[in-house]
Amino acid sequence: MSGARTINVGLLALALVAGTSACSPAPSEPAPVAYQVSVDLFSGRENPEAALSIPVAERIHAELAGRAAEFQDTAQPAAPLGFRGFVVTPSTGAHPVLRVTPDTVYSVRHGVHRRLADPTGAFYRTILDDVRPRLARDVVAVLP
Repeated sequence: MSGARTINVGLLALALVAGTSACSPAPSEPAPVAYQVSVDLFSGRENPEAALSIPVAERIHAELAGRAAEFQDTAQPAAPLGFRGFVVTPSTGAHPVLRVTPDTVYSVRHGVHRRLADPTGAFYRTILDDVRPRLARDVVAVLP
């Protein structure tokens, strides 16, 4: 009987291991990045990038849509040396590309540039607060 008990315990352990493997979720693919933020900082080398969280990006776009009447057509912003803002690029065409500086939001769609004054820097701070943990410290140190 002890031999039968050993076999039963062994089969039970095997069944538990097999059941655990069969029931365990498969490793999931990383979620696609819906909004990429490029820190437009360097000339002549690649700018740092980080993903913008989807809830933050959607909140920003919703707030900007609510202020659509305040946007003004403008020329493409100047490209001075140094920090030129965060460039928020959606992975789909559902939203425009944004260039967010400490005091202005530029919206770019189909080559048309529009600007919204943001004197309090609310949009800039929202993006910075979200991407700061995913940026190198030396990059964060030079941001306004």
